[in-house]
Amino acid sequence: MQVDKLGIKLFIADPGSVSLKAFVPIFHAWIQKQSIEGHLLIDIHDYSHIPYGPGILLVAHEGNFSIDLGDGRPGLLYYRKQPLAGAPEDRLAAILKTSLQACSLLEHEASLEGGIRFRTDEVSIVANDRLNAPNAEKTFAEFQSVASAVFKRLLGNSNFAVTPSGGNPKERFGVRIKIKDSPDMKALLDRIPLVWSEYHSGGL
Repeated sequence: MQVDKLGIKLFIADPGSVSLKAFVPIFHAWIQKQSIEGHLLIDIHDYSHIPYGPGILLVAHEGNFSIDLGDGRPGLLYYRKQPLAGAPEDRLAAILKTSLQACSLLEHEASLEGGIRFRTDEVSIVANDRLNAPNAEKTFAEFQSVASAVFKRLLGNSNFAVTPSGGNPKERFGVRIKIKDSPDMKALLDRIPLVWSEYHSGGL
């Protein structure tokens, strides 16, 4: 499963509570402070006028962040663009960690009056690589094994399900992770470094 260009999306719990335009100054501040670990944050693009589009896009050298409106379900989408080292489990864990860090920053953003919360009971993963990850049963079988290993270590149990996002071979390959009794954002972030270290110590 040699795919680096993976995207992870976590959905906003109450999408009607936040205005898209509010994220423009927030992302500008992230650029000024270089707020995301291991990323060179560069520029912002406003696509809020496009229905079901990328919303507010924050461009980094390593990957893009956006308040994505795809499928009519707003959420934080992180797309990795540059290769990562390690086994497939290492790479997926690293991309998930970045996604969770971005969500956590937004949940603690004081300028968002009323606050924002992200659901942790559902995670969407998509491969932006039609050559190495065609939307086919073989790809799902391979990726299901990788995703299951990561989320089992992350959650400490097997109380989750990995299902295909859709079977149309013309669409990008993707999966949905449905999690029962999911922990909060802080608990997930606290667990991620342990998941990462277990991979590098040969735990998988």
